[in-house]
Parts: sequence; C-alpha cells; structure tokens
Amino acid sequence: MSCDSSLKFVQTADKLATEGNYSDAADNYYTALLTNPTNTKAKLGLQKSAQLVLDAKFGSFAKKVVEGSSEDALRQYNYCMDYFNNLKNIGVDLNWQILYDQLYEETKQEFIGKQYDVGLSLMKENKFDKAELAFDRILEFDSSYKNVSVLRVQSVVEPLYNQGLKYMEAENYKAAYKSFSQVASFDANYKQTLQQIKLSLQKASLPIAAILVSKKTFVNHEDVSFYEMLVARLSKSKNPFLKVIDRTHLEKLLKEQELGMTGIIDAETASKAGKLIGAKYFLLINVSDVIFDELKPTTSIEMAYESFSQRIVNETGDAQSVIKFKKVDYKETKQYRKVEARVSYQLVSVQSGQIVSSEVFSDEKADAHVYARFDGNKENLYPSLPAGNFMPTAPKEWTEKFYELNRNLASQQTLTDNTYEAISLKIIDDINLFIEQ
Repeated sequence: MSCDSSLKFVQTADKLATEGNYSDAADNYYTALLTNPTNTKAKLGLQKSAQLVLDAKFGSFAKKVVEGSSEDALRQYNYCMDYFNNLKNIGVDLNWQILYDQLYEETKQEFIGKQYDVGLSLMKENKFDKAELAFDRILEFDSSYKNVSVLRVQSVVEPLYNQGLKYMEAENYKAAYKSFSQVASFDANYKQTLQQIKLSLQKASLPIAAILVSKKTFVNHEDVSFYEMLVARLSKSKNPFLKVIDRTHLEKLLKEQELGMTGIIDAETASKAGKLIGAKYFLLINVSDVIFDELKPTTSIEMAYESFSQRIVNETGDAQSVIKFKKVDYKETKQYRKVEARVSYQLVSVQSGQIVSSEVFSDEKADAHVYARFDGNKENLYPSLPAGNFMPTAPKEWTEKFYELNRNLASQQTLTDNTYEAISLKIIDDINLFIEQ
C-alpha cells in the first residue's frame, strides 16, 4: 500500500472535493485511477465528482441556449458528450441528462439553418471564401456536411435537400418547409424542390376558423368591427403556416352543418364544427368591453402672476427698476377623447377539443389637448410668486400651452382602430408563439 502512488492523488482529490472544487477533484481522481485501475476509492470519488461536473456543464449549456449563444451552447454540449464518453472508456458510468437532447437538436438545426442562409447569401455575392467558412462552422456540429463545397453547388444544396426529406419522413413539416425553401433560394429547379415546398407547406398549414362569441350586445357593432380587423390581420400574417378560413366560406359551411355563427360558444362545440369544416384550430373571440370617454372643449379661468418693471426712488434719491408681480387671469381650454377595449380569446385544438392557448388583452388609445390664452405678454407670465430674491420658474409644459394652437382631436374612429389593431397584434403574436412551439 505504501508504494501505491495513486493514494496521494486520492488524498488531494478528497480535499478538493470537500472544498467544493469538484472539477479539480475529478482530475485528481482520474489521474489516480489511471495510475492504479484497481483503486476503488478513486473510482467512486471520480464517479461522484465527475457527475457534479457534468451536471454543471449541462447547466452551462442550457444557460447559453437561453442567452442566444447557440454556437457556444453546441460546443458546450459536445464537451459534455466528450467528458461522458471519456469516463465511460475507463469504466466510470455517469448519468446522462437526456432531457437536454431535444434542446440540443433544436439548437443545432436552428444554428445550421442560419449558417446555411449566410453561406448561400455569400455565394450569391461571389464571396466564396467567406461562404466556405460558414459551411465549415456547420461541419463542426454535423459530419454529414463534410463534402459541402462552394465550388460544387450540388454539394451545398444536396445535404439540405436530403435533410428536408428526412423531416418529411419524420412528419416535421415545418422544418421540411424551411429546408426546401433554403434550397429554392439558391436553386429553385433543384430536383423536386418546388413540389416539396408545396407539399410540406400544405401538410404544415394550420387552418384556423375565427368566430365571434361575444355575449354582450354592442349598439354600433363594435365587436364585429374588431373581429373583422383581427381576421384581416390574421390573413396577412407573415407566418406561412397560418391559414385563415375565409369568413364567407366559414359561414356557408356552418350554415350547411346547421351550426349558426352564434351557436358556437364553447370549446366542445368548436371542436365538433372544426372537424366538419376542415379546420385544425378554432379561434373564439370575445369582445367584453369597448368604452368611449370624451371631454369636449371646456374652458376655465385660471390664475397666474405677471411680472412687470417699475421704477422707484431709493433712500439715497436714486431711481432704479424693480420687478414686481400682479395677479392676472388667463383662459385654459382642455379636451380629451379615449377608447378602451378588452378582448379575450381561446384557441381550441379541433383534434383534442382542448383549449391550447387563451388570454385576455386590453388596450387604450387617447388624445388630449390643452391650450391657454392670455391677453397680455405671455413671456412675463409665471404660475407662482418668487421664492425669496429669486425669480420664479415656469415649467416647460406649463409655458408651452400658451403657444399651442387650437386643433381637433383624433377622431373616435381613429382611436378605435388603433386600439383594435394593438389588441389584434397581441393576439396574433400569442397565436404565432404557440404555433412555433
């Protein structure tokens, strides 16, 4: 035992582990085990310390993903893999965190997709050396791209085309659409790229039927106005997978199925109707409140202080000018107009009948105007008297109202449209966020 040189490494490792320095402890246990493969204490110590080190490395990987440092995150994951395999080769089995595998694949595909976009763009600009570097960065994380060369167009698009086919086979149609679209951006006539784009988009499309389910009655049909704006914005969404069933077509289908527009009020009925009309999701819109508030031009008499110069004779008989103040009145006119709206939505999966996303959004838009009129010299006007021997101050916002011109407020319709648009965009962003998950 006294000749076992691995013992001193174990002693050092034990001390480091006690201090919480698991990385250096693992290194010493590792050296001890290499020195004496039969040292059981070194093996157990290495397994415990290395597991803590590996878990920390996985934590670093996840943090880099969240921070958006995709390339560093991928390298960190590969480092975890090397660390795990290196210990496995000497008989030390660690627990692999399989929950990070999917995150790694998603991060890798996103990174590769962006690098491909960069590479193809640089090739189109004849910047082949820089394009080659972009493809080399892909190769670092996916060996299937080892034959990619900017000198052979086919070698660039072929792996991407094949990746699209793999996505199609795995029924990951969104990713397939993106891959084939990247191929088309460089060579639309490559093999059956255009047909694959059409097919993948068709399979990835999410037909949505939007319907108004407001229980409140609006005299001027404000709920219908919001619904129409939302549908119009949805139809123009940049999300290629989002397809909105035309309202006229929707009403026709529902009528044929004896399901009136006012009859669909819950997730269960929406799911049933969706299956009949070919929708994958039903969007239930409930406009709960639209409130208009307005103050018509109202003029009030307000008080201020006007400064003026007065010459006086002092005790020595000399004349001098002093600043004095007097109370004066001015007219202040105020007006404002405001629109508030509150809308909730439920996105119902036709297949499961479950509400997969829901939220309540509210917004308001207002316009206010204040202007003042004074018959005297407004340059000498102050809202208060001086403090001590110092001239009073006139806040900028107070002074500016004397220079404001009378103007018309934004119309109620304009404010309403702006409010509706803001809420519509919030709902669309929410839906897109769910779709991209």
